[in-house]
Amino acid sequence: MAVSYSNIISTDAVVSEIEALNEWRTSLLRRRFYPEAAAQGADDSATPPTTLLAWCQQEVKRGTIDAKIVERLSQSFGDLTTLSQEIAAAPAGPLPLALYDRLAIGFDSYVSQIRRLHQDLADSAGSVDTLTGLRTVSGLRAELKREQDRFDRKGTPYNVACIGIDNLGELSTRYNRRQLDSVYAAIGGLVASSLRSFDDAYYLGGGEYLIILKHIEFMDSCAVMDRLRHQVEDNPVLLAGGDKLGLTVSLGIAEAHQHESSEKAVDHAKTAMLNAKAKGGNCVVEFHEKSALSLYAGEFKRP
Repeated sequence: MAVSYSNIISTDAVVSEIEALNEWRTSLLRRRFYPEAAAQGADDSATPPTTLLAWCQQEVKRGTIDAKIVERLSQSFGDLTTLSQEIAAAPAGPLPLALYDRLAIGFDSYVSQIRRLHQDLADSAGSVDTLTGLRTVSGLRAELKREQDRFDRKGTPYNVACIGIDNLGELSTRYNRRQLDSVYAAIGGLVASSLRSFDDAYYLGGGEYLIILKHIEFMDSCAVMDRLRHQVEDNPVLLAGGDKLGLTVSLGIAEAHQHESSEKAVDHAKTAMLNAKAKGGNCVVEFHEKSALSLYAGEFKRP
């Protein structure tokens, strides 16, 4: 029976942790910008608050929380800790803007992970796909809205990628359900391993996956997807009985735009993925909207 988490984590605990994180960030930057502040007490700013994370890890050991839900939180916490240590060790003088921006992104990402954890636990284990370990579509719309709102307010870009296993119809006739589940799980593992702690990956079902790539420019996202394509191609799936199955995937990627619907980026990524399949698969197709001039030229050429 699925575990219901709604009563084991309170909103007060989440709010308290976020308040503690804000105090920690203030202390970290205060000590970095004003060295004389270090003489006012012990330096406890090198490590972010661990109360909520420690509690979650304890609950994982007790079996009341799925470890997969907490894994991303732990990874994001590690990233933020490493970054705070870089800031503490940086040479005296003005803090490089790039380092300050990385702190802002890392902090926002960790807070987002905490809020997502709270929501996931409130929604029960159904928010994590037990086969692939990725998120289910139940939280996709809300997460896209959060990213679009952040993009509209702060100009922080994000991109959407859609991934489909090639020749799935043929595979479905050759292999049973258990073997196909092994395929879906293996591709899900490769998808998860290719992402940063604050990116999001979803299993859509039917051998399709969706990724939200955050705080990244479009061409960099394309490079990430091409590396994933190679990873799939280079890692055959081991099926029951010892057979190794070579697979390829088709990937479509689309750039989100400010003050547009986030669902539009999803539709464009899906279109690009279908175009990749039409090209024969095992490739990445970028979606580019046609300009008004291109559309006019296309109309002009029609007989």
